[in-house]
Amino acid sequence: MAHEADEEWYGEDEVTPQGGRRRRAPLILGLILVAVLVVAAAGVGYFWFFADKSIAAPTPEAAANGDMAPPDKALLTDLLATQQKTSADIEALNQSVAAQEEQLKAMSDQLSALTSRVDALQSATAQPAPPPPAPPEARAQVVPKRTTKKPSHASRPAGPVSVGGAPLRTTPDANGR
Repeated sequence: MAHEADEEWYGEDEVTPQGGRRRRAPLILGLILVAVLVVAAAGVGYFWFFADKSIAAPTPEAAANGDMAPPDKALLTDLLATQQKTSADIEALNQSVAAQEEQLKAMSDQLSALTSRVDALQSATAQPAPPPPAPPEARAQVVPKRTTKKPSHASRPAGPVSVGGAPLRTTPDANGR
């Protein structure tokens, strides 16, 4: 009989003695909260343990004093040489850019001068001098109109006429059409 009661309540929330249902969601949320707190505490402990053992970066003053190990000294001198070479390269690039900007400005000035000359030439050819007015005597002359005889229309063809380009038969059909 107890087995039947288990099957009956399978998949449903349990009922508390007060009449309400017990929910499983708070239990799951509580477990997740505990897991997050454990992970956070582990992270804080790890940081606390290794915080005092951080590696100090060597300074150029320390390299000059000889406080560094030989491999570190070689690495630092290589880095300083690379930094100087890079700054020289950047300076050369800046000079190249300045020269190109000067060339671009000169070409721009030449282009604007040519454009103004072309505009001046176009305006000069666009406004031709008006022709002088005709003398009043030429206007008074009347030119007689020529009368020409229009050609007469040719006589209309007699016989069959093709419409639409279809060939015409000149002999009567055997059917009589």
